[in-house]
Amino acid sequence: MTTDDVEGPEQNALFQLEGPDEDGCVWICSAEGRDVWCQNLGPAKKVVPVLSQWLGSVDFDEVETA
Repeated sequence: MTTDDVEGPEQNALFQLEGPDEDGCVWICSAEGRDVWCQNLGPAKKVVPVLSQWLGSVDFDEVETA
C-alpha cells in the first residue's frame, strides 16, 4: 500500500481568499462558494503579515506537489 492509497486522490484547496472588500477586510471562503461558508479574517494590513509569517514557516521542499 502506498501513501497515495492511504491519502486518497489529490484534492484542491478547500478554500479561496477574497478581498480586500470595501472595508479593507480579507475573507476566507469555501472553494464551493461564499454561500457554503465564509469567514472574515480582518483588515488586510493585519492579515498580510500573519499569512506571510505562516508561509515563511512552511518548508516547501517537504510539501508534496503534483
